Amino acid sequence: MKQTTLPSSQLFHAADDIDYKEILFKYIKYWPLFAGSLVGFLLLAYLVNLHNPPIYKIESKFLIKEEENTLNFLDMGPSTTGGVLPRGQKIANEIILLKSRTIAEKALEQLPFDVEYYSKGFFINTELYQKYPIQVQVDWNHAQLSNGAIGISWKDNSTFVVELLDKEYLAFDPKNEKRLQMERPFRAQRNFKFNEWVEFPFMKFRVSNMRSESEGSVIVKFRDNESLISQYTGDSFTVASADKLSSILSLSLETTQPQKGRDYLNMLMNKFLEKELDNKNLIAQNTIDFIDIQLSGISDSLSNAQNTLEKFRIKNRVNNISQQGSAISNELANLEKQLAEAEFKKGYYLNLLEYMAREEYTEIIVPSGLGIEDPILNNLIEELIRLQAEKSRFLASQTEDSPTVVEVNRRIVQLTASINEAIKNASDNTNLIISDLKKRIFKAQNQFGRLPGTEQDLLNFERKYSLNENIYTFLVQRRAEAAILLASNRPSNEISEHAVLTFLPMKLKPLLNYFMALLLGVIFPITLIFIKDIFSIYISDVKEIEQKLRVPVLGFIGENKEDSPLVVFNQSRSSITESFRALRTNINFTFQMDKKLTLMVTSMISGEGKTFCAMNLASVYAIGTKRTILIGCDMHKGFLFKDFNISSAPGLSSYLCSQEDDLKSIIQKSEFPYLDILVPGPVPPNPAELLISDRFVMMLTELKQHYDVIILDSAPLGVMNEALYLTQVVDVTIFVLRQYVSEKKFTSDINSLKQNRGLKNLYVVMNDVSEDQLNHKGYGYGYYAEDKAKIPFLKRISIKNKKRKSDSPPKKVS
Repeated sequence: MKQTTLPSSQLFHAADDIDYKEILFKYIKYWPLFAGSLVGFLLLAYLVNLHNPPIYKIESKFLIKEEENTLNFLDMGPSTTGGVLPRGQKIANEIILLKSRTIAEKALEQLPFDVEYYSKGFFINTELYQKYPIQVQVDWNHAQLSNGAIGISWKDNSTFVVELLDKEYLAFDPKNEKRLQMERPFRAQRNFKFNEWVEFPFMKFRVSNMRSESEGSVIVKFRDNESLISQYTGDSFTVASADKLSSILSLSLETTQPQKGRDYLNMLMNKFLEKELDNKNLIAQNTIDFIDIQLSGISDSLSNAQNTLEKFRIKNRVNNISQQGSAISNELANLEKQLAEAEFKKGYYLNLLEYMAREEYTEIIVPSGLGIEDPILNNLIEELIRLQAEKSRFLASQTEDSPTVVEVNRRIVQLTASINEAIKNASDNTNLIISDLKKRIFKAQNQFGRLPGTEQDLLNFERKYSLNENIYTFLVQRRAEAAILLASNRPSNEISEHAVLTFLPMKLKPLLNYFMALLLGVIFPITLIFIKDIFSIYISDVKEIEQKLRVPVLGFIGENKEDSPLVVFNQSRSSITESFRALRTNINFTFQMDKKLTLMVTSMISGEGKTFCAMNLASVYAIGTKRTILIGCDMHKGFLFKDFNISSAPGLSSYLCSQEDDLKSIIQKSEFPYLDILVPGPVPPNPAELLISDRFVMMLTELKQHYDVIILDSAPLGVMNEALYLTQVVDVTIFVLRQYVSEKKFTSDINSLKQNRGLKNLYVVMNDVSEDQLNHKGYGYGYYAEDKAKIPFLKRISIKNKKRKSDSPPKKVS
């Protein structure tokens, strides 16, 4: 017998590294699972969309104007302290501030969002806004149940019924501002009167019947401030640049109530501008407050000086003074006025240093507001106030450790050092001026002392009055200038487009739900199949087993849907019969039949179909006019071949035990030509010893003289060891693996028999392969006449082209 070698992976096709068609086909066969999963998830998405209110997108536009650099001499680059912020950084900062909790809180304080009203619907409750049949007033200084549905219904104009509809609520405590989860305090309905406070330990509110409707019902929810701020500063609210080249910001809010969204965006932008204007007015207001304090003291001094002067003139009857005295008095008055202004500046510098030391930057007054002309110091103070206001705005939404706040602090520290140095220089110059003025006043007073006493007194009173009057006039003038500045201030930024109503809901949300349903509808069955394959111990994928095996696969046998296992004789034109013919052909290609063939069919465990395969393989050889004998070597079970309508004894065990000496007498003729049967016979006490005896070898030698093909149906090799001995006395050993019955680990056992035990001529037959996998391999049902009647017409058409590829005989592989 000349032997050829098959590839180690399979007989006909070399396996690719990754066969995507095989992977696709593996999942396509579960199409009912995929269809059911898709329908289920799409139905779930439909129900979710029904139970979720439509989402509306409200938008507005906000213009961020470029800042003017008030400190050009310090503007040395984008990151230099004292210069204006780079455009990109300024816009990024304004975006953060617009989303800050501080601005949101100021906006929500002006809006009636603390109570939400709903009308009950079949799938979802519809929120009402501004058109309420009733109005609920909540006492937020009292503990409240928030974020839960409360039913309010009435059947007359005087009383209403309260019912808590949810199982859990958030209990808001205003004393410590805590929000804790709380179970429903009561379930039964309770009656109360309109316009009277409803008070419990856990809530307090009052209901008014706005339309005087005699009957109705409304669902309300109380929303505490913290939950509202979290909602309107969350993911539903976005701020972004409208265009890369512009400084216009686009504000958008996704909401279930478009009117509320419009009102919130408009109020938010107004509050942002109000806060910006407050920061700009801070300088002018500080100047006015400082001047008012000075005026209160100067006013009293001026009044006293005027009264004293009038009394002196009346008492001494003196109205006119000499020309010399007038000249000296004017000179002294001028010098004293300059001295007062210099001392005023000195006092301002001392106050400024004190503010700087205490870091009370919000109370600082710009020098120009008090008439102190010092451009460098003026610009430094203005920049410091601007940076401090900017820091306060950042801290509304960020922490001290954030990069933006850290950068502002660094610039403030650097600017503070420059201001302290400027104040020191200005204060030193002022001290020199004060010293010089005092010397000049001293000389003028010496000349003044030569005048008559009455004239000196009159001039002193007049000088004192004139000095106070000049200071008072100076302060009044500066206060008027600061008031004009305060009244003329406007925000730097502006609203370029107010939010408007839109009643077209966003389509993205429902579509996204359907898209997620489609995605999950595919992923879910794939995951189930993947998990099933991982944790399943049984063979399900024939292709996978082929790749793992290190021995050739000779053939694939389909599912036998008939009651009789004799499919070759009973269904000669069926596909399963043809698969046995293909198996016979593969064996002939593997072994050129110039000698007798002894073949053993075995398996790892019982139930894998080895007897079925042995019977039909013997049948297909007999149909081919080969003298064939089927020997039942599994003497543990007794009678195996009852479908051939033969007797159960005597048999092989009788001959090996020497109970029968004539071999021909125990061989039974089947009803089919060329096929004889040797049944196992009665179950002996030592079947293993009988099979490894010389008598068994002698029997095979004798049978080879009369038969072309000898097929041994042995006991499972994984259960009985005698089958391992039989591999040494046969030409071919065929292992039968059955889909969904054989375990995956059997492939390793078979590989071990070849690699570790050195068994030769070892092959595998896949039995009971499902129709879809068999069709995919080219041995499909429907090609043969007996199969066509068993499958639908459309399915026959769909697999017709696949069958054409398998019409040609398999190629010989050497």
